[in-house]
Order: sequence, then structure tokens, then C-alpha cells
Amino acid sequence: MEAIILAGGKGNRMEDVLPKPLVKVKDKVILGHQLDYLLTTKKLAKIILSLGYKAEEIIDYVKVNYPGYPIEFAIETEPLGTAGALRQALGSIESDNILVFNCDDITDIDLERLERYGANAICVAHPRLPFGLVKEENGYAKFIEKPILNDWVSCGWYLFSKNDLNSLLPAKGSLEYDVFPKMKLKVYKHEGFWQPLNTKKDILEFETLPVGSQAKNGS
Repeated sequence: MEAIILAGGKGNRMEDVLPKPLVKVKDKVILGHQLDYLLTTKKLAKIILSLGYKAEEIIDYVKVNYPGYPIEFAIETEPLGTAGALRQALGSIESDNILVFNCDDITDIDLERLERYGANAICVAHPRLPFGLVKEENGYAKFIEKPILNDWVSCGWYLFSKNDLNSLLPAKGSLEYDVFPKMKLKVYKHEGFWQPLNTKKDILEFETLPVGSQAKNGS
């Protein structure tokens, strides 16, 4: 299995001069969290970084911190959207099963279990409400601070078959709007850790979470 990490966005909501993959959280840049997790599993033959904004800075970081690892780069010369970026990166993929995910979605998905589950699959997790929930109890308000909901949402990780995906990807466009409606995606339910890192507030919240001691992975 090989992987493509979508890491080309500018990350305007981070309010940082750095490209989002190089924003530091828990004493490590976001991309470092992802690469360390993938490389520790020893499940991947190759990792492709799909880059755009300030790609040179990210490449320099990888070359300094991960020399000798099977990491390659696909660089956008103009914004292509997630679907266009994936299409460009797909040219460097040799395996049929491809793990694809957003750089800013941190999870502890069990890759071996996901691979057994098979393509084409979208990984979903329970979302955390970004504000307090108010319930009525005996006529009075009961406050629950930022609860984890029982519903499911995409956690930005996918397992695709290259043969199935290849003909569906536009030169520019969005996976969510332009590709997924044309696919039959299985649902892989992940009961473990998931934290999107889209804003400074997300970073601060991530700093307080006990990463590494999460609940068991789902299937």
C-alpha cells in the first residue's frame, strides 16, 4: 500500500506565515505527527506529499528530518483543488490500494485493519461539538461542555483503488463535490482518536488532548 498526503493548502484560518503542514503543535509540526505515525506502522511502501503553498519549505523540512525514507513530492504550480491535486500525485503511485488523507486530520486509524476492510472506503469518526451543549432537565438548563456526538462525519482519511479512482478525477476540482457523488464508498467507522487542525483554536485544543492514549480503533 502507498499513501498520498494532501498538504497543498495555504491554511488561512491558521493566521500563520508558515504553510499549515509546518505549524507546530505539541512540540512537533503537523506534518511530523503524520509522517511519524505512518512510518511507525511500517505498512507503506511509499508516501507522496501533494504540495502547493510554500512547497520548498516543506520539502526542506522533510529532507532534513526524514532522510532516506520513501517520501516523494508532487507539486502544484497552481491551485488544483483536492481532486486535481490527487490526480497529479496519482502518477507516482504504483500500488492499487492507496491511502489518501488530509494533512490536517490527525487520527490513530489502524492501517492494517483499514487495508483488510478494503477499497473504496471513507473513514468516519464521531465529531466533537465546538461549543457547549444545553439540555433541559426538570425545566432547567444542563450544560455539557463540547461533547463528542454519536453521529458520524468524514475524518478526512480514505482508502481508494487506483483503478477505480483514476478515471473519475478532474484536472481541477473537489473530491467531496466532484468525485465522491460518482463513487460507491464503504464506511469505515473509526472509534479512536480524531482531531482536525484547521484553526489556532484547534491547535490549542489539541495541546490539551492525551494523544497516544486514545480509545481503541474502530472497524
